[in-house]
Amino acid sequence: MKLRVATRGSKLSLAQTRQALEHLSSRLREPLDYELVIVRTRGDVHQDKPFTMIGGKGLFEKEVNRAVLEGRADIAVHSLKDVPSDVSPGLVLAYTPPRESPYDVLVARDGPTTIWDLPRGAVVGTSSARRAAFIRSVRSDLVIKPLRGNVDTRLRKLSEGQYDAIVLAEAGLRRLGAVVEYWRFPPDVLPPAPGQGIVAAYTHYSRADILPRLRAASDPEAYTAALAERAFLAYAGGGCHTPLGADIRLENGVLVVEAAVASPDGGRVARVRVEGDPERPAQVGIDAALELRAAARREGVSLQG
Repeated sequence: MKLRVATRGSKLSLAQTRQALEHLSSRLREPLDYELVIVRTRGDVHQDKPFTMIGGKGLFEKEVNRAVLEGRADIAVHSLKDVPSDVSPGLVLAYTPPRESPYDVLVARDGPTTIWDLPRGAVVGTSSARRAAFIRSVRSDLVIKPLRGNVDTRLRKLSEGQYDAIVLAEAGLRRLGAVVEYWRFPPDVLPPAPGQGIVAAYTHYSRADILPRLRAASDPEAYTAALAERAFLAYAGGGCHTPLGADIRLENGVLVVEAAVASPDGGRVARVRVEGDPERPAQVGIDAALELRAAARREGVSLQG
């Protein structure tokens, strides 16, 4: 199989793309020959600005997808959490390698510590509305300060003393092989972003020459979770800046969704747990989204971010 693979040129994007292609090569019944098509996105250009100022969800996704839609690439590779529910028309999820950790971690300047052990008034770096709101829900005394840049840049800003601690995705640290000590947030404290830890390859729905082979090579558990999470996002109704999280996983043959949404100040949180048939992942995701919408109304939490 020959593939032209569209991806961002960041260190993390290239690492996860190559790791995904290594898995794909191991699952195919034929040799894999690929060419990387590097795409520079708005998010890469404007690393000094908060996500809310330059587009939010979809910031890293649409330009990469355009390479496929314009015929310059066969597949587009993304971190699934960066893909909005309204993915570029004509594209479909084609392939997922095994999932990395979906969880967030706290990296503190003075060494590993929990969110509860940070001193009062400590400055925590994150530009994620989800991370900020759920951290405020358990530590309203902390100061949340925007944080942009690649992983190396964020760690450098931490070491320079601009922050007392920063929040990162554990998956990114693992994929980069970063040697850093951290504390993992329990999902009932900080639920992960839907799709976090999943690398997803999209292609055009008409590509009957590659689509069946890519889907057959996908990791079944990651693909199931991805379908559930895409449906959950589509029906939850949250905007791109809504503090919305969902931990979706298989437990003893059952697909489990634990989802939550918070008010921006963290003062109110709505939570649900839904279990369903892993053979019907989209339906389980929809059921969880509808239950969360009802719980949010009861708790007075808006899903319109």
